[in-house]
Amino acid sequence: MSQARTGKIARAPYNVRMAVNTMLRDGATSRQIIALLEGAGITGVNDQNVTNWREGGYQDWCKEQSRLDEMAAKREFAIEIVKQNQGSQIHEATLHLAASQLYEALTDFDLGNLKNLLAEKPENYAQIVNALAKLSKGALDVQKYKDFVREQKEKIEAAVGVAKTKGGLTPETLKTIEEAAAML
Repeated sequence: MSQARTGKIARAPYNVRMAVNTMLRDGATSRQIIALLEGAGITGVNDQNVTNWREGGYQDWCKEQSRLDEMAAKREFAIEIVKQNQGSQIHEATLHLAASQLYEALTDFDLGNLKNLLAEKPENYAQIVNALAKLSKGALDVQKYKDFVREQKEKIEAAVGVAKTKGGLTPETLKTIEEAAAML
């Protein structure tokens, strides 16, 4: 939203607006909301003021709550990935979280606003491109690391397979396994 709301409910203190939003979410009537506002010392509010808030400020609040809930779920998901997997997964979870935050920023993207911002501060364009490049590089690095781990595991599995067919681990096979494991 480009402009702050200025209605009677919009000018109420934060905690009162949150109470009004909660009441609207829970299905309260205009009369109940007006009674709450009058109890908080806000007078002169009528049904139209409540309707205007329900269609404007309350809708903004609902969108914000939904966005915050989505972000919290994504953070919890990233934390769960880290808990369930090896430490090497932290980098991947971090990239997912960064991509999620970038997505959130782009959700409310307005090309007109971006053009205006870039006209005022063209150096911001380089920052945006740089952030996207770093995110892409990070994803590529994670994929390279996964490929490297897979290759080392294949070396170990091959050495173990040879050891099984030849009656046990030889010093050479053991050295191959140790070298591959040390690379991880």
